[in-house]
Amino acid sequence: MTPTRVRYAILAIATANAFILYLDRICMGAVVQSASFQMELGLDKARIGDVLSTFFFAYALGQLPAGWLADRFGPRRMLVAYILLWSVCTALTGFTAGLVSLLVVRAACGLAEAGAYPASGLLITRWFPFAQRARANSVVAFGGRIGNSLALWLTALAIATLGAWRPVLWIYGSLGLVLATATHFIFRDSPAQHPGVNQAERDLIAANAPPPNPVAPSSPWLALFRHPGLWMLNLASVGINMGVSFLVTWLPTYLREVRGLDAVTSSRYVSIALMCSLGGMLFGGLWCDWLTRRFGTKWGRRLPFVFGGGTAICAFLACPLLPSALAVTVACAIVAFSADSIMPGVWALGQDIGGKHVAATMAWSNMWGNFGASAIAKVVPTILATSLHFADWREVFWLCAAGFAVVIAASMAIDATKPLSAGLLPAHRSDTHIQ
Repeated sequence: MTPTRVRYAILAIATANAFILYLDRICMGAVVQSASFQMELGLDKARIGDVLSTFFFAYALGQLPAGWLADRFGPRRMLVAYILLWSVCTALTGFTAGLVSLLVVRAACGLAEAGAYPASGLLITRWFPFAQRARANSVVAFGGRIGNSLALWLTALAIATLGAWRPVLWIYGSLGLVLATATHFIFRDSPAQHPGVNQAERDLIAANAPPPNPVAPSSPWLALFRHPGLWMLNLASVGINMGVSFLVTWLPTYLREVRGLDAVTSSRYVSIALMCSLGGMLFGGLWCDWLTRRFGTKWGRRLPFVFGGGTAICAFLACPLLPSALAVTVACAIVAFSADSIMPGVWALGQDIGGKHVAATMAWSNMWGNFGASAIAKVVPTILATSLHFADWREVFWLCAAGFAVVIAASMAIDATKPLSAGLLPAHRSDTHIQ
């Protein structure tokens, strides 16, 4: 019997959800700069910074409870709820009349989006064979990266076309409602619950994998704190996000102030660099799965951190030594590719270790990664204000390279064969080769 392919339909919807998630997350960067927004609300830069930062702070804080809810009530039910909530909040942003209402709806949007990736990770754990999980992770994350890359341009174009910022947010919110509906009708928590899945596809998904995880009614918090490998994964997530966040937040300023580009050209260069992360994400999924088949679960999950982190270190250290802005952009494109080649492995480790608590485990790591992204925004200005600051920003690039050195070191202490707590799942043998 030929296996059905319902899992690919679910993967396609999950990828579209990731796209709209990033579109709704990043769009405010273009909205607050638009003439219509400035004319209506007239917020200064400090207040605009409050609006933008509120989302990410709430997003980090919401990770653990949102991930636990997905483990407790199932990924399908919670994903539909999360998409509905953040889409409504996005649409409500278009009705806000001042700073306080903006802060409230953006914080609510951040809390709602917090559970999306952990719930999607749990869904992939249940719907894809063990040997294909990393590449399935990479496809979903690829959708998010496309949204991340295109959100500012699409939003600015839509505002220019419609002549106002509010209708754009209403449209984005409506798109989310459509995807929430598709998620409700197409998703199921497991292949056994889906009427369109035949036995051949169920057998394929279950092959060479631990037994399906039952719903987890208990709280995972104590187990998360006690697992030493997860603390190392958290540390690695901080290091990755520090380097990636630099590309988004401070690289345009570096290209303007040190390399002499104008604002438009520097933004275009940064966009080109970030687009390279798309290839890194897809490559990383295939790469991680291949390494796992070749070297077993333990080392197959570690090696993407080593290769990706080492490449990013070399590229960051080269930046202040390169002769032109274009050369620096190429080096940063290599960083973007390398950093995102690690991310499918980060997801896969959360799935391997999580046991009954995959979503909460992934949320735990994602929370710390987002705190790392916030930290770089604070640390770089401090470095630039010191008397020992070099005009070529070399110490900033050293810091980013050090973050990836931490990534490599931390990965050596992460063992994917050791689940979150004893008795949840049988440990994989480190010498097992997945077929």
